[in-house]
Amino acid sequence: MNSENLFSGKSVVITRSSEQSEPLFSELTNLGVKVISLPLITIADPIDGGRELLDKVRNLKKYNWVIVTSSNGAHRLIKTMQKVDDLKKTKIGVIGKATAEVFENFEISVDLIPERTFSEGFLEAFPSPSKEENRILLVQAEKARPTIYEGLTKLGWQVEKVVAYRNIDTKIEKTLLSVAADADAIVFTASSAINRYYEIIGVPKPPDAICIGPITAETARNLGWRVFEAREQSVKDLVEAVKQWAGS
Repeated sequence: MNSENLFSGKSVVITRSSEQSEPLFSELTNLGVKVISLPLITIADPIDGGRELLDKVRNLKKYNWVIVTSSNGAHRLIKTMQKVDDLKKTKIGVIGKATAEVFENFEISVDLIPERTFSEGFLEAFPSPSKEENRILLVQAEKARPTIYEGLTKLGWQVEKVVAYRNIDTKIEKTLLSVAADADAIVFTASSAINRYYEIIGVPKPPDAICIGPITAETARNLGWRVFEAREQSVKDLVEAVKQWAGS
C-alpha cells in the first residue's frame, strides 16, 4: 500500500508549540495526512528573563560538562552565547538526536548522545566523576523532571541547574478542541502536554496517540490511549510512528 492510500482520509492532531510544529506539519501534509495544529504550550523566557543563564554562560569554563535535555534548551543556550566557540571547549551531553542537531548546526560536537533517549538512559551512559572532572551545568526547562539532577548527584557530580525556558499554557478555542477530539490520532511529545489536554477534554479522544519516548507513552496509556511510540526524539521517528499507526 502506498503512502497516499495509507493516509487517505486520516486526520492527525499535532500538539507541539508553534515554534516546533512546522517540520512535522510539513512532513505529514506531504504524505497526505490532514493535520490539525493544536499547540498546547508556548515556549517562553524564564521568569528572570534569562539572567541566570547568561551568568552561567559567562562562567562556562568552570564546568567540565554542559548537559542539555531538549532542543529548546539547546537553542536558548546558543542564543545566549556571545561566542559559540566557548562551547567547543566544554564536553556536551544531550538527550535525543534533535537536541544534538542544534549543536551540530553550529559546528559544535556533542560528546554523549545515549542510545536510550530519555533521562534514565542518559544516566546509564554517563560516566562517573573524577578529581579533575566533577562539575556539571544542567540546562533544562523550568518544570523538568528531577531524574537527571538526582541521578548525577548520586553519582558524585557537583551539578548546577539553570532554567533556559518555560512551557506556558496556550489559550485554546473550544471549536478547535472539538475538531481535535474528532480526529483519528493525536501526537504528544511530552507528558505535560498529555496532562493538559486530558484536563481540558476529560477523555482519551481521539483514541490513538503517537508519543515520543517511554515516559510520555506511559502517561498516555495510563489515561486510556492506545499508544504508538516513536523510537527517537526526532521528526523522522515521529513520522515513522505515524506510519505504523496508519497501517495498524
